[in-house]
Amino acid sequence: MPDLMIAQRHTAHLDRVAVALRQVHESDGYPMVWPEDPVAWLTPEGSIGAWVALADGAVVGHVMLVAADGVEQVDRLAETAEVSIAGLAAVSRLFVTPKARGSRIASALLERVEDAPTRRGRRLVLDVVDDGGPAVRLYDRLGWRRVATGPAAWAGPDGTRPEMASYLCPR
Repeated sequence: MPDLMIAQRHTAHLDRVAVALRQVHESDGYPMVWPEDPVAWLTPEGSIGAWVALADGAVVGHVMLVAADGVEQVDRLAETAEVSIAGLAAVSRLFVTPKARGSRIASALLERVEDAPTRRGRRLVLDVVDDGGPAVRLYDRLGWRRVATGPAAWAGPDGTRPEMASYLCPR
């Protein structure tokens, strides 16, 4: 893997981030439903900050922080963290392109989010489809605490509600 740089995401990155997202979608089915407007999906309301992983100028990963109110089991996460929902920030839109995997890029992106000034003292949370896949293994390996599991509030393309796991950052 060429030299990796984690940088704050700028508007100029968005087209390249959308191309990387398309690669992830075609490889892994994330997101489950391809958004009509990928750039809008990458810039949701409530965004607190976003970062890209760049290898020789190519976008190979992405992560963002958003308001936590849309996270599955957010009430339980806030209760466990002993803060209000406003005291949480959610990791979102975390992905690494298929060719760049195995290079600890997701870990580096999560470290950047954990150290982000935009976090402003909030506890980090996230939710993920609980399929036992690489994302679940990553959060478990990094010490994120699984707080709750349950069916998603939304349905996938086949109409079923996937099982979700909700996590609290260890620090």
